[in-house]
Amino acid sequence: MDLKEMRDRIDAIDRQIVSLLNSRYEVVREVGKWKLERGLPIYVPEREKALLEKLDSLNQGPMLRSTLHAIYREIMSGAYPLERQLRVAYFGPVATYTHQAAKQQFGASVEYFSRPGIADVFRDVEAEIVDYGVVPVENSTEGVVNHTLDLLLESSVKVCAEINLPIHHALLSKSDLSGIRKVYSHPQSLAQCRNWLAEHLPGVELVEASSNSRAAQMAAEEAGAAAICSELAATVYDLNIIAAKIEDNPRNTTRFFVIGKQENAPSGNDKTSICFVVKDRVGALYDCLLPFREAGLSLAMIESRPSKKENWKYVFYVDLIGHAADPLVKTALEKLQNSTSHLKILGSYPL
Repeated sequence: MDLKEMRDRIDAIDRQIVSLLNSRYEVVREVGKWKLERGLPIYVPEREKALLEKLDSLNQGPMLRSTLHAIYREIMSGAYPLERQLRVAYFGPVATYTHQAAKQQFGASVEYFSRPGIADVFRDVEAEIVDYGVVPVENSTEGVVNHTLDLLLESSVKVCAEINLPIHHALLSKSDLSGIRKVYSHPQSLAQCRNWLAEHLPGVELVEASSNSRAAQMAAEEAGAAAICSELAATVYDLNIIAAKIEDNPRNTTRFFVIGKQENAPSGNDKTSICFVVKDRVGALYDCLLPFREAGLSLAMIESRPSKKENWKYVFYVDLIGHAADPLVKTALEKLQNSTSHLKILGSYPL
């Protein structure tokens, strides 16, 4: 075939794809009506996980797995407004990593709301102003986000899903590298790019900003200034990407929680987050962890926080592999209940 014939063939395939997508969305509308009549959630993480796994088994190439997932992320996102428009709040200004994580999870077709504090996201979900919220919970370099853990203890919301986002910092500016005299960024981002800055911009003034988005805004307004932030901010603030992936640790990842009011059904490969307060006696923590060992359950994280209600009382946060409804997990949690003064299941969600 010559080039025109190959392009004509692509055009014919595109017509089929568009027709099939619209046929799919017609069925989606019916599914939405069925869910709304029964008060069921539109966003179902375990269903989306199962769909992606099924598509992986069908994909024989040459399409990459990452490409397939990105395409279907937007196909699923486009289905939401046909059922009911989803509203998602996220912590921080536009173009932050939390905003990026939210878009990674929900795609471009939901309505997003920037909130100034993590507590604001929790309040919006509790008051049903939004359907879901996205908040940071842990960074592979900096550790847990204590404020999020504290709010999970007190709030009625559930953890519905987790998002693991590789954190790649970019240097953005309207100047070229040789013309940069000042770099704005959040203190954590400056610290995470210390080696790159020392090598490529020695002696340049480093200025702390309240957020990376604020840094991008200031860089856009000042000649010779740059910002360290996400590449998403380049589009939002009309900046050029001078250098990408400038972080010193290429494995730097932040984990985010999607919070909502629903409880997920088991997907077959889940994680459960819990928190508990141990009884004040010798060996109390050992007794609390023993049921998980006896059941052969793996713990992915354990973290302690002061209870803030009584001196020297601690709340332990645990992530375990399995769903709260799984028989082994259920039995372990029942045994754990006997060794704690307080136990709360924060949510089960697909891995």
